[in-house]
Amino acid sequence: MPVSVVWLLVVFAVSAVGTVWVVWRERRRPSSYRSRFEAEMAEWRALPTEVQAARDEAALHAGEAAERAAARANSLYRP
Repeated sequence: MPVSVVWLLVVFAVSAVGTVWVVWRERRRPSSYRSRFEAEMAEWRALPTEVQAARDEAALHAGEAAERAAARANSLYRP
């Protein structure tokens, strides 16, 4: 009986240390999507307005080109 109690205490100690370590690591480098999004938005806000506008225009042009390509491909497959 005492051996199983010792093993139980060892398991509890290892799980407690593991939990503290995982929480510490997660606080140091968050892995959630929200934290990455907030970091990317902070980086975006730090850019000059002209650079933001240029990247917006590039994204819009890429979207329009993809739309045209999809419409062109769709028109090829009509019966």
